[in-house]
Amino acid sequence: MKRYLTMIVILPLLLVSCGNNNGNRERIEASGTIEAIQVNVSAKMGGQIKSLLGKEGDHVRVGDTLTVTDHEMLDLQLRQSLAGLELARIQYENDRKDDQRTGELFQKGSITQKQRDDVNAKFRASGARLEQARIAADMIRKNISDCYVTAPLSGMITNSTYEIGETAGPGSILFTISKMDTVELVVYVNEKELGYVKLGQRSEIRIDSFKDKAFMGLVVYISPQAEFTPKNIQTKQDRVKQVFGVKLNIPNPEQQLKPGIPADAAIFIKGH
Repeated sequence: MKRYLTMIVILPLLLVSCGNNNGNRERIEASGTIEAIQVNVSAKMGGQIKSLLGKEGDHVRVGDTLTVTDHEMLDLQLRQSLAGLELARIQYENDRKDDQRTGELFQKGSITQKQRDDVNAKFRASGARLEQARIAADMIRKNISDCYVTAPLSGMITNSTYEIGETAGPGSILFTISKMDTVELVVYVNEKELGYVKLGQRSEIRIDSFKDKAFMGLVVYISPQAEFTPKNIQTKQDRVKQVFGVKLNIPNPEQQLKPGIPADAAIFIKGH
């Protein structure tokens, strides 16, 4: 009788132990920080900011104008360049007519080869000057266009560094735009767990701000190389472990997931 009762007690313990083996696991749990694709928007032309059309928190689309820097001097240079272009065009047309006329005279034997070559050389030189004038005008137009800073991607302005009236130098970062409709979460798994993670697996992500809401994601990248656990892991014992990074892609249409927010993920490995 005693032996029978002992078997009843031991059996449930064995079942619990088996349920913890990797082969019976249904999910891998890990934590990380929400990340978003971020692009720094820089000034191509230096100058005083005359218009500021984007601010932090604004949602922008590709091509939206964000700032306009002063281009009054460039406008004057363009007018001067266009005047020179017109003079070059007139000279070119006159030299073209002379070249045609001397060509006809040369065919008739009325002028020498040298006379013909001199007029032709003058015509070709005026053509080169006309092309130079066109290029100079196009370069100024390009510089004026670069005074209008536009959004290179659709997203939210998460950082703005200048105000109207301030002067920004070429290459100065004016804005940071974050792509918020889809965000990413990088978590780390150990070598034993790695064999259960596959591309395309579904995952469930939760954050403290929305404890009752689960965000769904997909595994889109598995690092092929081991690394030491990042230093932001709390315990020194965990930091010295070698792990593999796993990237989760998470749709974020309501933009409730913000960059920098800690998140817990459960990657489903069985029955999902």
